[in-house]
Amino acid sequence: MADEALLQRGTCAALVITCSDFRFKTAERALPESAGLRDDYDLIARPGAIRALVAPRTASALESMEEEIALLWRVHTFTRVLMLNHISCRAYDDLVAHAPDERALHIAHLGEAAPRIEALCDGVTAEPYLVDLVDGALRAVPAGAAARR
Repeated sequence: MADEALLQRGTCAALVITCSDFRFKTAERALPESAGLRDDYDLIARPGAIRALVAPRTASALESMEEEIALLWRVHTFTRVLMLNHISCRAYDDLVAHAPDERALHIAHLGEAAPRIEALCDGVTAEPYLVDLVDGALRAVPAGAAARR
């Protein structure tokens, strides 16, 4: 799409919610690209990705995350939200210390976040992904597939 046409657009196809951790950027960028979303998604990058929606450290963390999602939806009317948590997330250290299975914890949180996002944004479908090691490379995989690993 030409830059001028891109500037004129008022909507996008998706919102991507991911962690701000530098170690996972290549894997995180690959998911929207493979889904055909190049230059067609908003981005929220926060420590812990969707943690603020399901296990917020503070009430203001939850409130600001919900406000940010709702604002982006109002101005760009996307219909998909791609939620990407990742293994080895330092924003989860306190929770992982008490959880028997880190992968299962992330998958559970992604599952809890989906209906919350869908309730915030009418007509939106939330899609859960986990960035994990697959054949020695970091890749975003659907949470259901990550659960079977």
